[in-house]
Amino acid sequence: MRLQSALELQGEVFRKIFKFEEMPMAAVGEAPVASTFVDPVLMDEEQARRRSLARARRRIAEDIALGVAEGPGDEEAQLAVLVQNHLLMNSSVVDEIRALSRREAEIIYIGRQVPLWTQTRNQPLRIGCSTSPATVNYSGTLGCFCRDAQGDKAGILSNNHVLADVNQVPIGTPVIQQAAGDAGHRVNDVVGNLTRFVPIQFGGLPNAVDAAFAELSDHGRGMDTRGIYDSRTPPVQVLTLQPTGVVQAFPGMPVFKTGRTTRHTAGKVRAVNVNNYVVNMGIGLARFDGQITFEMNNSPARAFSAPGDSGSLIVDGQGVPVALLFAGSQSGGAGNLGITGGNPISSVKAQLGVILI
Repeated sequence: MRLQSALELQGEVFRKIFKFEEMPMAAVGEAPVASTFVDPVLMDEEQARRRSLARARRRIAEDIALGVAEGPGDEEAQLAVLVQNHLLMNSSVVDEIRALSRREAEIIYIGRQVPLWTQTRNQPLRIGCSTSPATVNYSGTLGCFCRDAQGDKAGILSNNHVLADVNQVPIGTPVIQQAAGDAGHRVNDVVGNLTRFVPIQFGGLPNAVDAAFAELSDHGRGMDTRGIYDSRTPPVQVLTLQPTGVVQAFPGMPVFKTGRTTRHTAGKVRAVNVNNYVVNMGIGLARFDGQITFEMNNSPARAFSAPGDSGSLIVDGQGVPVALLFAGSQSGGAGNLGITGGNPISSVKAQLGVILI
């Protein structure tokens, strides 16, 4: 079936089987979009308490998600029925969906979904988990641990635009893990305070790094300063960071990173010594010189990074630091899955005045 037909079928299932109600929404652009359907019982807490139907209805709402998947053969699309409770795989509800879709549906068991480990509260703190200022509702990545080159105070390394919101967060602002954008608590999840950042310049002036340092407080969670972990939950260590190692990036060089959104991914260097690399920082365009760009590795074919991975430490196959991830696109490069930008780690250490630990 066509994509629009699959979206209409999704709406039919929500209306006729789930008994959801459609919410009005404004039309945006010309691309087909799915309407939003909500369960009126679950939206009304008082009604949910009074009606015995609420329990059964809630189970459907919690245990079956609907989407659009690639169609079989030459078909453009088909309904995707994503079942989180294995007891529903052979249930009357799934049978009803099959019948309504005239069997043009793919039934997929996905299990109960849980937050990615990178987006939850980590104890101990780990390379690759989410972080942000306590005062701004977004998410970035804790790149690694470091200390002030002028003293012995330990802290965390990430981007200016992650820890300082592009020059806008005052020095001394509490930094939290998990990030505010991942439901981190602005008091209970404080792990440090913004200590300094390299200001980002605009107006065509060249920047070398997008970097910030937050001194750690007495957070009581401990730190895993060397472990680089994979995407599984709970995570498994796959590399050991070599903080004092030195490596020269070259085109085609295999690299790895663990970040808040895409977790552990493999990639390769696309280009080095990249100048006039212009990045939209949200409040304006900033030029960066002397950068490294990365793209995904063909096996498996998945994006090397995505929004929220900013601040990730990029390393080689031995765990030697290569760059601090700070930018990316969602198209271009190998597989048209995007190009990622990184500040050479030597520039980050020199400009920010930190030593990796």
